[in-house]
Amino acid sequence: MKGRCALLGSVALAAALAAAGADLERGLAAVERRDWSTALAEFQPLAERGDPAAQVNLGNLYMKGYGVPQSYATAFRWYLKAAEQGVAVGQDKLGLMFYYGLGVREDRREAARWFRAAAEQGDAGAQAILGSLYAAGDGVDKDKIQAFFWYSLAADQGHRGALDSKTALIETMSPGEVGEALDRLAAWAKRHPRAVPPPDSSESRRRARDRDRSPGRTP
Repeated sequence: MKGRCALLGSVALAAALAAAGADLERGLAAVERRDWSTALAEFQPLAERGDPAAQVNLGNLYMKGYGVPQSYATAFRWYLKAAEQGVAVGQDKLGLMFYYGLGVREDRREAARWFRAAAEQGDAGAQAILGSLYAAGDGVDKDKIQAFFWYSLAADQGHRGALDSKTALIETMSPGEVGEALDRLAAWAKRHPRAVPPPDSSESRRRARDRDRSPGRTP
């Protein structure tokens, strides 16, 4: 029994020393130069110790098969660990895994749930994706107001695709729908004072009114 305890203690000590010697920045530098074995050696002990950034990067290695056998299931497991710690990029990655059924059964509603978690933390990519899901009714109930809301938040952070999508969407919305979306954006800005402010409401409302009065518009 003593021998077994000593062995377990040695293993734990070795793991702790490996984690202590690992460095996230060295791992990222190794990725830059495509030195996958060094990246793995740096990320693995940190990820096993619970570092969410290392978990995401280790998941990336398994996602692409860089320095390890390619495995969506293993990538999913590491992304999940980071996502459960509230890391937006891990939540975004998890959304993609569920959306396309990579390493897990395809589940569009679960994908939307994880994209929303990342979007609510301000991740512009997740906000743009969530906007597209609401615009199409993909994994969520179709909702132009929600689509406009999330597209706007992403566009305000410089996401070009979201800006283009919002511009196209507003042409299909009534002034009332645009007004409600802008009210939601104003409420969001109050709850998130450090966030980028919502788009110019007067311009969005004007465009909706002008379009609504155009001769070709049907009731």
